[in-house]
Amino acid sequence: VVTDLRLTGGGAGPVWAVAVAAAVGCLLAMVVPALRRAGTYVADMAARSRPTRGAAVQRASVDLALVALAVLAWTQLRQYSSPLAGAGGRLGIDPLLAAAPTLGVLAGAVVALRLLPPATRFAERFVDRRPWTATMFGMWQAGRRPHAGPVLLLALAVGGSTLAWSLVASWEGSQRDQARHSVGADLRLVERNGAAPADRASVLAAVPGVDRVLAAWRDEIRVGRDDLPTTVLTLNAAGATGTVRLDGAAGDAAGDELLDRLVQARGAPAGVELPATARRLTGAVQTPVQTVFGPPPVQVSALFTTDSGTAWRVPLAVGQGAKRVPFSVPLPDAGGAPLRLAGFEADGGQAIGFRYRLRVDGLRLTDASGAALPLALGDGWKLADAAEGPFAPATVDGGTVDAEYRVELPEGGRFAHQPPSRFAVLAGGDNPPVPALMTPATRAALNVRTGDTVTLSLSGVTLPVKLVGEVKAVPATPDATGGILLDLPAATNWLLRHDGVVRPVAEWWLRTDAGGHARAAAAVTELPGVAVLDRRQVAAEAARDPYWLGARTGLLAAALGSVVLALVGLAVDVWATARHRLGEFAVLHTLGAAPRLLARALLAEQAFLAGIGVGVGLLVGAGVAATMVPLVILTPAAGRPVPDAAFALPWAPIALTALGLLVAALTFSAVITTGIRQRVAALQLRIGGER
Repeated sequence: VVTDLRLTGGGAGPVWAVAVAAAVGCLLAMVVPALRRAGTYVADMAARSRPTRGAAVQRASVDLALVALAVLAWTQLRQYSSPLAGAGGRLGIDPLLAAAPTLGVLAGAVVALRLLPPATRFAERFVDRRPWTATMFGMWQAGRRPHAGPVLLLALAVGGSTLAWSLVASWEGSQRDQARHSVGADLRLVERNGAAPADRASVLAAVPGVDRVLAAWRDEIRVGRDDLPTTVLTLNAAGATGTVRLDGAAGDAAGDELLDRLVQARGAPAGVELPATARRLTGAVQTPVQTVFGPPPVQVSALFTTDSGTAWRVPLAVGQGAKRVPFSVPLPDAGGAPLRLAGFEADGGQAIGFRYRLRVDGLRLTDASGAALPLALGDGWKLADAAEGPFAPATVDGGTVDAEYRVELPEGGRFAHQPPSRFAVLAGGDNPPVPALMTPATRAALNVRTGDTVTLSLSGVTLPVKLVGEVKAVPATPDATGGILLDLPAATNWLLRHDGVVRPVAEWWLRTDAGGHARAAAAVTELPGVAVLDRRQVAAEAARDPYWLGARTGLLAAALGSVVLALVGLAVDVWATARHRLGEFAVLHTLGAAPRLLARALLAEQAFLAGIGVGVGLLVGAGVAATMVPLVILTPAAGRPVPDAAFALPWAPIALTALGLLVAALTFSAVITTGIRQRVAALQLRIGGER
C-alpha cells in the first residue's frame, strides 16, 4: 500500500521557518569569522603552529566519516533502487537514502579540501619555473591559508547545481521514455470490440500525417511454474524499425539488430502473389456433403495476406450441396502492398455428414476495367484442419481447387456432441517456428536458451516460437518483467499454413511525420470504434503531475539557494582575505613591491582557489549524478520507471552556472583590488603600532 508522501499536520509555516533559520545560520557562519580583527603575520603563523580544537577534530578524520556515510547511503540506495522504504504494508521516505545525493556532493567537497594542499604545492612548483612574480606570490599565499573558503563554497554550489540540473534533465527524459514505452509508438489505436474492420489498414494509411501503420496482436498469458504474467506482443518487425524502441538485455544486441533477427528468421511468405492491378476474384463453389440428412449450408471463404502480416478472410459464397454457386467479390484493400492468396476455407458448423467436399472452379482475376488477369495457383496445396494441420494433398489444376474432408462422427447421431466440419485448402511451403524476443524473466520462467523452441498457447491458437534474442522490456507492457515480442508476418504465415486461421487485429501502431503528429492524432480520434493513446499527450500529462512539479521546483530552488549562498560567501571571503593581507601588503610595498603586483597576486590567489572549487564541483556533481540520479527517479505511484531512467547531463545550464560563479569570484576580487593602493598607503603609516 502506498501512503501519502505529502507533509501533513503542520502546514507550510514550520517548513519555511526551518528553511529561513538554516539560511540565516549559514550567513552568520560565513560573516561572523570575517568580522574579527585581522591578526599579524606572526600571529597567523603561531595559530597555524598551535591548531585549535576544531583543527584537531578535522585531523581526527571526522570529515572522512562523512565520506563513509555517503558511501553507505549510496550502497543502500543501489541495493534498494529507490529512496523509499517501509514495513507493515506502509511505504515512506528513508531520510538516509533520500539524502544520498546531497551527502555525496558534500563528501566530495570535503575530499577536495583534503586534496587542496598537494594541488597547491604542485601549482607552486609549476609557477616557480616561470617569471610570473605575481602568480608565484599568489600561489604562495593560497598555500598559506589555514582554510579554503572559496573552494568549499564553489564546490558545494557547482556540485549542487550540477546535481539539480542533471536530476531535472534525467527526470524529464525518463518521462518521455516512459511515455514511449507505455504507448509503444507515436500513436496506438485499440479496437474496442477486439477486431478491426476489413478496411481499417487502408483508412489509417490515408490519414494525413501518418507515416507508417503496423497491425498488432496482444495476448496476456502466464508462463513457468510460478505462472509469471506475460504480455505477448506480435507486430511486423521489419516495419517496427524506427517506430518501436527496443533495448537489448545485458550482453545482447541493440534494438534494431534484434528486430533484424526476427526478420531474418522468417520463412517464405505464404500463398500465391496476385497481380498488383487485380481488383476482383470470380468463380463458383460446390460443397457436396455425404449425409443421411439434407445438405447443410457451407460457408466458403478465401484467405488473403500480405508480407506485412495482415490477413483477411473474405466470404465467397454459401455452398448448397452439389449445386454450383457463382461468386464475384472485391479483393481486400492492402494499401498498395502485394496481396497473396493463401487458401480457401469451408465451414459447415457442427458436422452432420461423413464426407465434405469443396470444389472451387472457374477462378479468375479481373482489374478495375473488368479485363481478365492471369492466376497461377501452382502446386503443393494441402488439406488441413485445426486438429492435425496439413495432413493430405489437395487437387489444384489451373483455376480449379478440389478437396475432400472426412469426418469421424461419434455414436448418438445428431444428439451427440459433433466435431466441427471446418477444413481448409492451403498453399504449401515450409512452416518454421515463429521467431521471438523475450525478457530475461520470461526466458528463465520458460527455461529456454537462444535457439530453443517452445510452444505458446495464445487466445484461440497455439504457436511454436523460437528464441532469437533477449530484450530488457517489451514496449506497451505494464512492466519490464514478463514480455514476449513475436514477428507478425511469421506468426500469420504459420497459422495460415497450419490450418488457415486468420486472427483479428486488435491494435494499430502508427508512426507520424515530424510536423504532422497533431493532425494525425486529431484525425484518428474521430474514427469510430477505437481508443487512441498518444505518446506526446501521455508525456505532457506526466509533465503536469504535481509530484514532478513539486520535485522540480524544489530542485531548482535548492540550486538557486546554493548559488546565492556561494555568492554571499565569496564576497565575504574576498573581503576578509584582503583585510587580513593588508598588513603584509604594506610591508611588501615598503620593501618595493608595486601595488599592481600586489593586486595581481590577490587575483591569482582567488582565481586559483575559485578554479579548483569550480572544477571539483563539476567533477563531484557529475559523478554523484551519474551514480545516484537514476536510482532516485520514481513514478507518481512510487514505483520504478520502465524503462530504467537514463542519466543525462545538460551541459548548457551547468556550464553557465559554473562560469557565472567563476566570473563572480574574479569580479569580487577585482573590485577589492581597485582600492588596494590607498588602503596600503594608509596602513603604512601605522606599521609597528602593534609592537
